[in-house]
Amino acid sequence: MVVTAILFCIVAYPVFYAFLQSFRSYSEITIDPMGMPTHYNLDNYVRLFQETDFLAATMNTVIITVVTLAILCVILPMAAYGVERIGGKLSGFFYLLFIAGLMIPFQVRMIPLVRMFDMMGLYSTLAAVILVHLGGAAGFGILLYCSFIKGVPIEVEEAASIDGAGKLRTFWQVVFPMLLPVTSAFIITNALTFWNDFFIPLVMLDSTSAGTINVAINRMVGLLTSQWELIYTGAIISLIPSIIIFAAFQRYFIKGMAVGAVKG
Repeated sequence: MVVTAILFCIVAYPVFYAFLQSFRSYSEITIDPMGMPTHYNLDNYVRLFQETDFLAATMNTVIITVVTLAILCVILPMAAYGVERIGGKLSGFFYLLFIAGLMIPFQVRMIPLVRMFDMMGLYSTLAAVILVHLGGAAGFGILLYCSFIKGVPIEVEEAASIDGAGKLRTFWQVVFPMLLPVTSAFIITNALTFWNDFFIPLVMLDSTSAGTINVAINRMVGLLTSQWELIYTGAIISLIPSIIIFAAFQRYFIKGMAVGAVKG
């Protein structure tokens, strides 16, 4: 219990500090960085949306996260099912092909991707960020879903086939409902990853775009001066969706991880 309390304080202190600083003015922060707010109001929160592109950056982050997750949840389970059940002799090759993507970091692919998207006219668009996220998450998603599909009894699929169901109907009505625990864990993990990602949007979106939340916060840091009061405010706002998502779906996340441990 004592160790847990100490770890909680270590993790919570930066968040609590940023929350308090979000109510202070720039002069108060620079004069006494460790001081307490003299009064509490929402002036910094109003200024953040009025004086910066934070609202547009927030909408970009929401679009990237939601669209990417929707595409992944439709394509990856079917791809994993095809690899495990339909691929035949080529299933091992396709599986290794997807897994190989996990071994190539984004930094290695960064320059070729930027050049490719620029030639295609997609550079500095949300589509470029979404496509990079799709490619980055595909390998882990295939690995996760394939391990779960192996545990699905083949007899239930054969029974559906005898009743006249095709492969597509069998997957969505019989197999996919059994994958809900792993799907929940996959959605939560990647939702937090996409929402908090900084490097990929920084590379794929130039200065003409509002960027994403973390990119917008980074742009408030200047060479000679920084808008610290708005930086702290933006950081607190960016944490709210992550906390809500994890708190709302925590039991599904833990259940999915527990089932994953058993499957492994």
